[in-house]
Amino acid sequence: MDARHRSGSRRWLIRPRALLALGVAGAGLVGAIAVTGQGDVAVASEHRPVFDDDFGGGRGADLDPSKWLLDGDARNGRQDGEGRLVVDRLISTRKAFAEPFGHAEARIKVRRADGPWRAFGVVDKYGRVLRGDVETLDREADPTSGRQFHTYAIDWSPTAVVWSVDGRPSLKLTPAEPGLPIALVLNLATDGRRPARMVVDFVKVTAGAKPMPIPTTASPTSAGPTSAAPATTPPPPPVKKPAAAAWKAYTDYDAGDLVTYKGVTYKVKEAHTALPGWEPSELPNLFTKV
Repeated sequence: MDARHRSGSRRWLIRPRALLALGVAGAGLVGAIAVTGQGDVAVASEHRPVFDDDFGGGRGADLDPSKWLLDGDARNGRQDGEGRLVVDRLISTRKAFAEPFGHAEARIKVRRADGPWRAFGVVDKYGRVLRGDVETLDREADPTSGRQFHTYAIDWSPTAVVWSVDGRPSLKLTPAEPGLPIALVLNLATDGRRPARMVVDFVKVTAGAKPMPIPTTASPTSAGPTSAAPATTPPPPPVKKPAAAAWKAYTDYDAGDLVTYKGVTYKVKEAHTALPGWEPSELPNLFTKV
């Protein structure tokens, strides 16, 4: 796998400070993963669907307790009646997946700091963050504004866990203990900067004893023409930033956003939520004139 940007590998002695929150956010949840991870580990001999939730319950319906563990009360994870989950606490799959190879996807909208694991993470069957070496593959493949849905994917093998965002590989973990069963985490407890909520459209997992087969094109023969190459889905177009809008209090701004205030255009230097008294002309540490 080619990487557009590499920062080199670094060792998680168990986790960066931010990952600590993922592993210890809910002692009850972690304990429950430990039990189900030992007694309810999914096993398969071929690559096949092993988990799926499209949150098709009615408005206000609880999470399916046969699929999920919620770090909190039922009110902390509700379905909206339109095929989405709205959650404000960390949740984990009840199963830990023991297949050597797997692919997990989740379509998520959440405001967060850099790092796709902050939205869609992995822990071992005891609820512990995986140890290992981490390599950044592409810093630009990881949008974080929380204004749109993005598709997060996790591909694992006995020797690697790779995160992708909207089809672009972003981060790779080489586990210190290869082949551990893993549980998936929808994460809202990272680095003390917990977002207000996360909206999830779906989560699905396929797994098996062998890697997912790579599509191939048949060789030309005298009996007929070459088979057509398999269709590929083009990457989504880049998100165009809106034109500068008037600055308003109680608005989320991201680094790079443009705002106007008293006829002057400013560029946001650091992501923040604007409060009264935080006008661009008063806070040069957050805004710069353009």
